[in-house]
Amino acid sequence: GDGINTLRFDPSKFSEDFVEGKKKELGIDVNKKIVGIVARLVAEKGYLDLFEAIKILKNKYPDILVLAVGQDEPEKKDNIKKESLKEYGLEENVVFLGEREDVEEIYPLFDVFVLPTHREGLGLATIEASAMKRAVVVTDVGGCPETVDNGRTGIIIPAKNPKDLAKAIKYFLEDKNKAREMGENGRNKIKKEFDEDLVFDRIKREYQNLITSKAR
Repeated sequence: GDGINTLRFDPSKFSEDFVEGKKKELGIDVNKKIVGIVARLVAEKGYLDLFEAIKILKNKYPDILVLAVGQDEPEKKDNIKKESLKEYGLEENVVFLGEREDVEEIYPLFDVFVLPTHREGLGLATIEASAMKRAVVVTDVGGCPETVDNGRTGIIIPAKNPKDLAKAIKYFLEDKNKAREMGENGRNKIKKEFDEDLVFDRIKREYQNLITSKAR
């Protein structure tokens, strides 16, 4: 597996005043409901599914906002073009922040984190979001299910399913207590299973076992 520095991704470092200030710095209305995604700007990460889901939710939440953190990859055939937002009527509902070095300062802005990817290894962004006590929605592909306890730390949905994605996002936007509870559970899970010190120790033990068995 892989791990993260849970001291870096620690929500206790970021107060409500900090979050409000960060939103203002980015030109975001402090009252907007924010759906966050941290992933490369390619279709296989589920961006088009997310846009379709937000199009569904926009009827009830006209000011809903997607914050997308991730590098542009214009050389890829499935590169996400900003012009595609027009097809969904979301020109005012999506902000592309690009690749960021301050991503731990961005997670606290999210009301819910999503990774509706079609293909994934482990999904470090989901681990980071959970460590930051964000409620998360991920697809049931690759290593994503390893990072989420379905119904306890987040919601796992089928890939390529905008309707289920919209339903899961709506659930967290409407039940803030449940979102908060799953966020708390998420950080506990990450500290127990994905803290980098624990991961490094597991790898060290495996190497030691291999060396010992070969020596015999």
